[in-house]
Amino acid sequence: MSIRAQGMKCDSLRWLVVFCLLSLATRALSRMSASVAFSVPSSFGTAKGAGFVVGSSCNPFALPKVKRYISLTPTRRNGLTGMGPGYCLCDDDDGKTIIASPKGCGSEPVICGKLCAEQPLKAEKNRPCQKQARVECDEPNKRKKALSTPKQVFQLAQRLASEINPHLGAKLPSGSRRDLYKDFVMHGRRLPKSDAERVKLRILKFLRDAPEYPADQIFEGRGIVIVGGTSPKFATSFWVAAHAVRRTGSNLPIEVWFPGGELPSCMQIAELENLRVHVRSFTDFENIGIGVSENTNRFMFKIIALMFSAFDEVLLLDADNIVLRNPDDVFHWEPYLSTGSLMWKDFWKGSSAPDCQEVLGNSTALLHTHESGQVVVKKSSTWTALSLALFMNAHSYFFYPLTVNYMGLGDKEIIAMAFLHLGQPYGIIKYGPDHVGVQDHDRAAVLGNTMVQHSPSGKPFFLHANLGKPSIWVPSSATAYVRRWQSSMIHGNRFPRILNEAAEVDDFELWYYHLIHDNRCFFDNRPAQHWYHKLGFGPLVEGFHVNDHFNVNTKLEAFSSARTGSCCET
Repeated sequence: MSIRAQGMKCDSLRWLVVFCLLSLATRALSRMSASVAFSVPSSFGTAKGAGFVVGSSCNPFALPKVKRYISLTPTRRNGLTGMGPGYCLCDDDDGKTIIASPKGCGSEPVICGKLCAEQPLKAEKNRPCQKQARVECDEPNKRKKALSTPKQVFQLAQRLASEINPHLGAKLPSGSRRDLYKDFVMHGRRLPKSDAERVKLRILKFLRDAPEYPADQIFEGRGIVIVGGTSPKFATSFWVAAHAVRRTGSNLPIEVWFPGGELPSCMQIAELENLRVHVRSFTDFENIGIGVSENTNRFMFKIIALMFSAFDEVLLLDADNIVLRNPDDVFHWEPYLSTGSLMWKDFWKGSSAPDCQEVLGNSTALLHTHESGQVVVKKSSTWTALSLALFMNAHSYFFYPLTVNYMGLGDKEIIAMAFLHLGQPYGIIKYGPDHVGVQDHDRAAVLGNTMVQHSPSGKPFFLHANLGKPSIWVPSSATAYVRRWQSSMIHGNRFPRILNEAAEVDDFELWYYHLIHDNRCFFDNRPAQHWYHKLGFGPLVEGFHVNDHFNVNTKLEAFSSARTGSCCET
């Protein structure tokens, strides 16, 4: 074969390879465009061809399985869906969303094109919030006054910090407790005895030298303390918490503490003051060694806010915790009156590392854990325990994993462990939590997003919405609102009635919806972060099945009532 003929053959092969690659790329792009049919940035697209959005759990309005973009299955308008959960997305633009056939697991396959034409469900959308400039306060000193820390309180924090520092000089065994399968406890690894002794000596020194409760009454009266934030995840929760307190008729003063760089706008501060909510900043406590600058997660803020708030008697609330009844009552309950403290149980058995008993004593080997979404303390009666909790919190790298595993790794056991180490009794509500959420279609269990905690008599008192936190992404109409509190492990589908009776209203969740809807642009006027936030239906639910996890405390009422059908006072 001539050189010219060989060159022509090579050229033909080269063009054949190029053609094949282009064909493959075209097919891939075609498949991608079919699964991301709603990708126009301004409105997340229009549904010229309907498709099915697959849910992440068996509730029809669960968060989508694919969250980064709109993925529709099947790609053909007239193809059958699977038997799994989700809904047909028929049309979606700036003004409306149309869906059809929301369904759960084990459900009949449907043809979205047909149902969108015959049985559409339409919901109008909210108008976008207008971006407002953060203007300076009319009164220049107003913000500074609202955030100022009294000199005596700051000096007390400095004295505590001098005894808290430096680093413990001890290191836990390798293996993160955030992952059950890497957990050093599960693998039987132990802290060197020399490190355990070093930490025990540090605790003894701290307890000997730490300042006592101040005698000059720098902490006075009763109040509520909340740690807030203005990042999208937290910007709505503290507003709901504050309004919920005022809905009950309580006039207790409230402090909401914010990390540096997350302060509300001046208009928001003024509105908070109208609610008798005082804004505090952790910035005042940076770089003094009590854990603010060393903060590795938001849990560390809570004990700091509790310790240095203006009040002697404190109800510490998570920002996503919604009170159902007047919170003034908690200061009149037994066992708070006899112990100066009150805590609540979590779903889990004790999970402290064996080294926790070596360092803090055998009394810390509890059969239950604590849920720190609400804690009540009287500082003047419990100061030593709270100071030790502050010490452990500042050394969270050591004490958080020492006291709890992946189900709640954080501050939740710190205060109780301080009491137990000192041999000081603390109050605890005898009733365990209820697991509240929505019904999954593939099982009788509740897909939970909220914990309900009870009063000493067993009545629902706190609604801790800790999974799927309150956000402004509610629809324009209450009829398109996806209710999140529809069933519980203790009360089953009777829970909405139990909730309304506890809150003494006809429809508490409707109150919750209207509070957010009517104030959404004031609470947070930033644009949506995810495409499903802009749907006309929602907010889409998330949750988990508590029984799917290791170390459940099956002696709690939520589990026994699931078997016997009875529990707490209703």
